[in-house]
Amino acid sequence: MKKGVYGLLVLLTLTASAFVSASMLGWGCPVQHFTGIPCPGCGLSRAAAALLRLDWWTAFRYHPMIYVLPPVVILVLFRKKPLLGTERRERIFLWGVMALWAGIWVIRLAMHDPLLFGTPA
Repeated sequence: MKKGVYGLLVLLTLTASAFVSASMLGWGCPVQHFTGIPCPGCGLSRAAAALLRLDWWTAFRYHPMIYVLPPVVILVLFRKKPLLGTERRERIFLWGVMALWAGIWVIRLAMHDPLLFGTPA
């Protein structure tokens, strides 16, 4: 339980940092601000905001992983025993989720997704 609470505190700190960088400093994504390349999580904050408005399609457009990541994070932070039966199955599942996330990121970069790079002027 302690591990889960500490993990949530880290996630809340990262979320607060992203909010500060976006609202107070005028940056969207700090990684994109410094490198010019959107991070794999670009769009997750906007997707979460769309979900709070119950705008399912817009949330998916901002970042498709918004429906996958929250349950996976809760699973990783608060599990006591392997949910999928064995540690091996769970490890394969988590690697699959990471591969899916990386694949979506690469596709969005290759397509020069306007949600990541902004609209052309």
